[in-house]
Order: sequence, then structure tokens, then C-alpha cells
Amino acid sequence: MSRFSFFRFFLLVLVFSVALNNQNVPQAYAQKRCEEQLYPSGCTLLDCGKKCWNKHQDAGHTCIANVAQTDYACYCMFNC
Repeated sequence: MSRFSFFRFFLLVLVFSVALNNQNVPQAYAQKRCEEQLYPSGCTLLDCGKKCWNKHQDAGHTCIANVAQTDYACYCMFNC
């Protein structure tokens, strides 16, 4: 029985890698996300979510603290 040589194994791997690399696989492109500050203070998550939905029809929203961490601003994240 003939042994499977390293050269044959390398050649087989090379053929498969070239075959897989030449397939027409579509590339996925991520959709760009934008953000907008709706109001700078007094953010509550529920109110921020409602206002973001009414303006952009997208569910992305969050309350982000200011530098002193004494108040929160409402930010909407949406597809540009």
C-alpha cells in the first residue's frame, strides 16, 4: 500500500484553498449608524425611546451621563 506523502497532502490543501478562494462569495457591508442628541438633560429611558421612535422610526436610544455625571442626555442611534 502506498503511503500518502507530504507533497501530495500539500498539493491537495493548495488545490482546495484555491478552489475556495475563487468562489464568488458576496461581501456583507455593515450599514452605517448615526447618532443624534435629542435633548441635553433630564433623560428618562422610556421618554427617550418614545421620542427617538417618533423622530427616526428606529429602536436605538440611550441616556448618556454628562462629564460631571449629574445629568443625562437622550441620544438616538439610527441607520443613516
